[in-house]
Order: sequence, then C-alpha cells, then structure tokens
Amino acid sequence: MDLLTIMGFLTIIVIVVLLLSGKVSMPVIFTFVPIIAALICGFAGVLTSTAKDGTVTTISGIVPILTAINGYITTGLNSVLSTVALFTFAVIYFQILNDVGMFDVIVSKVMKFLGNKVEIVLLMAAFVATISHLDGSGATTVLVTVPMMLPIFKKMKMSPLSLCLMVGLASGAMNMTPWCSSVMRITSATGQDAYTLWTTVLPLQILCLILCYLVVIPVGKLERKRGAGMTDEEFAQMKVELEKPVETKVPRSIIYVDIIVTVLILVVLLLGWVKANMGFMIALAIALIVNYKTPKEQAAKIKEFGGTALYMCMIIFCIGILVGVLKDSGMMNAMVKAILAIMPESIGTHLTWICGALSVPLSMFLGSDSLYMTIAPILGPVVTTFGSSALLLDAAFLIGGCLSASLCLVGPSPYLMLGLAGAEMKDNLKYCFPWVFGINLIAMIVAGFTGIIPF
Repeated sequence: MDLLTIMGFLTIIVIVVLLLSGKVSMPVIFTFVPIIAALICGFAGVLTSTAKDGTVTTISGIVPILTAINGYITTGLNSVLSTVALFTFAVIYFQILNDVGMFDVIVSKVMKFLGNKVEIVLLMAAFVATISHLDGSGATTVLVTVPMMLPIFKKMKMSPLSLCLMVGLASGAMNMTPWCSSVMRITSATGQDAYTLWTTVLPLQILCLILCYLVVIPVGKLERKRGAGMTDEEFAQMKVELEKPVETKVPRSIIYVDIIVTVLILVVLLLGWVKANMGFMIALAIALIVNYKTPKEQAAKIKEFGGTALYMCMIIFCIGILVGVLKDSGMMNAMVKAILAIMPESIGTHLTWICGALSVPLSMFLGSDSLYMTIAPILGPVVTTFGSSALLLDAAFLIGGCLSASLCLVGPSPYLMLGLAGAEMKDNLKYCFPWVFGINLIAMIVAGFTGIIPF
C-alpha cells in the first residue's frame, strides 16, 4: 500500500473521528486535515503533475508543493461555488419569511388538520420531499421541504434529525429516476443506457419508497419516547391558540404576497425554468422590497441573518477543499485501487451484490462521484468476467448511493439540508445511518431473492 493510499484513508478516518468527537469545528477539520495530508505526500515525493503532452513529473520543493496544493484547493472551491451561492440567498430568504411570521401563519393552518400525531407529521415530510424531488434536484427538495416542515416539527417537539431522515430517504428513492443526476453520472461513466438502468431498478425504487413511508412507524415511536408530541392538555391549549389571530410583523396582505412569491418560485424551480441560484436571488430581492420599506431596514436584516449563512458557507467551502485535495492529489484514486486490490477472487461471483450491500458506507466516505465515476467503471469488466454485468453493478451502486446522499461526508449537498435544519453532521450520522443502511440492505436482499441483482 503506497503513501497516497495510506494518507487518503487516514484523512477520512481522522475527519470522521473528529466529527464524531464534536471537539473541533467543521471548518477547522475540513481545512487542516486534507492540507496536512497533502503536505506529507508532497514532502514524501508522491505528488505528481501531468503535462499537456502526458508527461508525468514528481512535484518537489516547498514552493511547487504549495502551488500544487493551491491548485487542488482552487478546483475544490470552484466545484462548490453554485452551492454556496444557493445556500446564501435561500437561507436569508427563508429567515426573512420566518422573521415576518409567514411560517407561523402556515403552521397554524396546517396544525389544525394534522392533529396530535407524530407519524402523520413524518409522513407529510416524506410526501413533500417525494413530490418536490420530481425535478431531480436535491437542493430544490431540501429548500422546499425543510423550511416548510421544520416549524411543524418544532411545534410537535420532534427532532430535526427525523426531518432530515425523511427528506433523505424520500429524495434518495426518487433520485433513481432516469432524469436525475445520479443516473446520468453513473451511466455516462459506464456507457449504460439511463432508461434501461431505471427499468432495472424500478421495482427496488418502489420498494425503497414504500419502506420510506413505513419507517415513520418506528421513527414515530422513537420520537415519542424522546418526548415528541403533545399531551392532551397541550394539544387542547394549542387548538385554543390556533383559533387566535397569528401575530405578524407585517400586514396579513404582505404575508399572502410572501406565500404567493414562495409558491411561484418553487413551482418555477420544479418545472426547471430557472436554476435554484437565480430563483432565490430574485425571491430574496422581492422579499426585501415587500417586507422592509427602507434600504436601511433591508441592509440591517441582511446583516442580522447573514451570520447563519456565513458559517455554513465556510463549511461548504471547506468541503470543497477536502474534495479538491483528495481528487487532484491522487489520494481518492489510490483508495479506490486499494479497495479493489484486497478483494479476494472467491467473492467474484457475488461481487455485484456485495457492492450493493456496501454502497451506503462506500458512498458516505468516498462520495457518490467516486462510486459512480471511478469504482463502477473499474469494476464493470471485473463482474462481467464472473457472469454478472455492468448494468447490474450500476443498479447495485445506484440504490445505496442515492439513499445515502444525505450522509455523504465529502459532498456539499448534505450540509445545505443540515444548515437549514439547524443540525450537525455527527448527529445526522448517528441518527440516520442505521435506518438508511437497513433499508438499503432490505432492498438488496429482496433484489437477491427476486433475481434482480442475484446474490
């Protein structure tokens, strides 16, 4: 095992340990750990650069090493720019709506119909996430579901992590449709047909959706054990309060304008007419003009709510640093090759199914891009020699990769959801991993018995 491989695995292990310990902030972890790993690789003489003519040279000397690492970081930062822009405008927009009382008005209406049932609230969150993911955008799903449902979860004293779980499972199952990025990435890397892949996984996609809706029963029981829901007295008191007019900081007519603008923006995003970045830039501009009369008030609100967005933007940029360093330094490819090298030939006939069963942790630690665009193309010819096919391998990777998208440590998307929900990755992993891994395992067992992906 070469140094690049060792440093790659050490980087992931150290990051996971530090995240779970909660003793170091995420920007520090995602900045220092990969840079230190790259410096060690550089001084050890294992970093290389490839010229346009294909010539590979070893990078040596402090200045060339720092220049190379700077290039890795720049690549990583560029890869997350759109996510940072989206997060900045979306977070401030939804915080303005919360500040003026729009969500209080919506929650008061919704709570009248939901009743005092934790499971129904979880079910609604899953349903909203399912519908909003029809456009294939994980960011849109998060931006539609989390701000809408979080106030209701808080009202019911439910953990925001249970909301993250329902959003992750529902959007993960929906992400297996042929127009979603996961299918497009893996089929473009392996040369398979997107529609053929979808028809292969369709029964398992339906099963994952059913399991997503069924999981509200045990999760609801778990939440009630932790104090979620209301007593009959609290619910009766809440019903009395719901009959009272909701206090808002702006006239009710302005609240209705905010609701209309929000619905229009979300519809436009779901239809794919504009990108999420542009949509929320426009929405924020309208919200500032409609809700605050003077430029001084508008600037004050941006400063007031900018703090939350700033911290999460730092985290997303630092995630970009990690991804850029791991990929461009060669550590990511080295880890992939090491995993393949230690795989005994005796499991070759079962390799496709095993890959599917392990796709959740693989996607969490290596990222779905590595799973779809590096591991799948390499393993495709391998499983074919043992009687399987590249198509079935794609299907096996797709299921776990999609379901675990909200748990990925080396991607910016999960942090958008966590930032909106006010949760941390370490808590998200502890809460959601058993459910996600369990559902993926059930899907793979069913796939094995039905012959969709033979054992």
